[in-house]
Amino acid sequence: MKRSHVWQHHGTVSLWRYRDNLRNYPGWHIGADAAGCASMLALLDALALDGPGATRTLQLSPPSPAQLAVPNNRDARWDAPATLRLTVDEDVAFWQWDVDGARATLRLGKAATGALRQGVVDIAAGRGDYSVGQGAQALWFWWG
Repeated sequence: MKRSHVWQHHGTVSLWRYRDNLRNYPGWHIGADAAGCASMLALLDALALDGPGATRTLQLSPPSPAQLAVPNNRDARWDAPATLRLTVDEDVAFWQWDVDGARATLRLGKAATGALRQGVVDIAAGRGDYSVGQGAQALWFWWG
């Protein structure tokens, strides 16, 4: 049995993207509580061990007012999917976002798994305010 299949989600993870002020806040934004960070780290480790083809879906929560206050994108409107499917895909150079309604999918290349993992470590330590990737493919890491 794959390690990612026995993983269980704990805590709160939020993922959103802004509809306004895209020049300063392009791409996706992620935040999580301590339990959500620990859970995501366990999942990313399991997916990395399972290798190409490994996939798992997280239930997401809308961003809290505290999370939205950190980037301080004022009254910008935002959209948040209900789920995030992480998939290890050796054919992707870094990562690739796909969105279908309330479901976001992040296809992770080998290097991307490490970058995402480091971002979650930073969130857990109260660090962030940076992005990995460019434009619509960017992912911003926020604490709060």
